[in-house]
Amino acid sequence: MLIRGAVFLAENFVFSDNTTGRKLLVLLNNPTPNDPYFLVKTTSQQHTKPKTQGCIENYYQAYFIYANGDFFEKDTWIQLDDYFPADPSYIRTKLKHIGQLTPQTTDSIVKCFLKINEQDLSPRIRNYLTPPIEQGIQRLRRQDIPACQRLALAGRLE
Repeated sequence: MLIRGAVFLAENFVFSDNTTGRKLLVLLNNPTPNDPYFLVKTTSQQHTKPKTQGCIENYYQAYFIYANGDFFEKDTWIQLDDYFPADPSYIRTKLKHIGQLTPQTTDSIVKCFLKINEQDLSPRIRNYLTPPIEQGIQRLRRQDIPACQRLALAGRLE
């Protein structure tokens, strides 16, 4: 079973200009057998992108990981402004699972992705990307419940 943070290699990825080439992709959700897989592209091409570890919310909308910092051998920008859903058959036939990011890095990437794309994501897509326990915690934070009741509901009071 594939989990979010999985890294895939697409040998013949079709780019927006219809050229093809190798591309590394990162999975953002924990798909069930019938769910789409939400993928983002990566690049090691810096051009004018900053080398600032973590979430880059400005014009570049990316998450930067230094070489050998977590799986990637080169400095890598995970491009969070361009995601796409893929069905399980695409994953099985077109991609090769080559690695896994740490849970901590993956959580940071997903949080950055949600922040950058908060105005553009439907609730349905957001639900695919946010684990159920995190959804519950977020609902508790949004509700107008006294703090002691929130703590009790979260199982922190005896």
